[in-house]
Amino acid sequence: MKHTTQKNKFLIIGFMLFALFFGAGNLIFPAFLGIYSGGNIWPAVLGFLLTAVTLPLLGVIAISYTGSTNPEELAKPIAKPYAIFFSVALYLSIGPFFAIPRTGATSYSVGIAPIFGDSLLTKSLYALVFFGISYWLAIKPNKIAERIGKYLTPALLVVIAILVIFSFIKPAGDLGTPIDIGTNVNEAFSRLPFVAGIIQGYGTMDALASLAFSILVINAAKSFGDQSNKELAKTTMSSGVIATILLALIYIFITRIGATSQSLFTFTDGQFMMNNSAIDGGHILSQSAHYYLGQIGQIILSIIIFLACLTTSTGLITACAEYFNELVPKISYFVWVTLFTIIATTFYFGGLAEIINWSVPVLFLLYPLTITLIFLSLTKEWFKGDRLVYQITTAFTLIPALYDAISTLSGMTGFFTISKGIKDFFTTVVPLGQYSMGWISFAVVGFVIGFIISLIKRNANH
Repeated sequence: MKHTTQKNKFLIIGFMLFALFFGAGNLIFPAFLGIYSGGNIWPAVLGFLLTAVTLPLLGVIAISYTGSTNPEELAKPIAKPYAIFFSVALYLSIGPFFAIPRTGATSYSVGIAPIFGDSLLTKSLYALVFFGISYWLAIKPNKIAERIGKYLTPALLVVIAILVIFSFIKPAGDLGTPIDIGTNVNEAFSRLPFVAGIIQGYGTMDALASLAFSILVINAAKSFGDQSNKELAKTTMSSGVIATILLALIYIFITRIGATSQSLFTFTDGQFMMNNSAIDGGHILSQSAHYYLGQIGQIILSIIIFLACLTTSTGLITACAEYFNELVPKISYFVWVTLFTIIATTFYFGGLAEIINWSVPVLFLLYPLTITLIFLSLTKEWFKGDRLVYQITTAFTLIPALYDAISTLSGMTGFFTISKGIKDFFTTVVPLGQYSMGWISFAVVGFVIGFIISLIKRNANH
């Protein structure tokens, strides 16, 4: 029996990691990507897989390779204050500011609004139920969430598989027309589908979450008897590959469902609409389920997504409260849970589209810093883990990342403007700057400078 368990450990841990990753964003973003990319589905989905699948896998590997236990420890070679700033920003993003309210907003958008309407009373009652249960489970951890998670993922996969099969048997339409819904690169599904897919992949937040989830994978591997770093790295990588292959398959098929669903909505003012409001990924999934399986299919999907989002919400509240309780022990875990639940509930009322919209500038800042941190962690043997390489690379990366975040915020709010000289520099002079990826060239330059200084310093010491 033990031999059989050992033999299957990669599969068991892989499915566990998949369940950790699989939440609201893993459904709504590929559906949204699909409906607007239409015939450009393949370049769009390839870009999406790069940031929504490859990066989370590398994040898991980086944590395992360095032996770190959390994002703060991974970022400590840069500087302790920076490590704390990075971890706080990461946990707030995958926690009460964006990911937790998004779980409530997604389950409401998919399951409640299409059936009971979108009134403030309905939304408030749902918030009371959804976040009330999440709060109770986070305060009083028991086996309810564990049991839901155990049976929920297979059930959700079955429903998605049925939707996928029906999307081939009787599609709602052909692959649609690619449409740009704005001037930003994350909305350029017709002009720049590959780049738009990359930026949309940020929205899953899985690369950020991978740094927080990896310790669970490492602990699971240890429970199967792995002890050495080599064993842990092998199990982590193998399990990560299984989880990310599953994610990739789901992303491809859900994106295709979205790409063939344009006929289910009206098109007004350059956007797909439902009930005179712009749609989100939740609407696409809900209407597709109704089209393929009728009212019963829509209800079943709604229930399963409710439970999926509930377990994700509970897990994120718990993880964030535990980290902040460790960071500031004077404030109890109970207080942190209460505070984060209240913040998440408040942001939930902004609606799914607004939550996604406001997360974009934050992700433009955090993703480059996360990607370079993962890269530095995986290549640290090249430069002997020299802090200077970490620091210079991160400092260079921060400059264009800040510009992209502030520029996006400026375009969203109109509250302030960026001077033409600065804008021209970052969008026309900096390589890849017009695609909001100028941070890549800055990071490379920073790494090279840091590496050269590190070599000179080492030679001087010899």
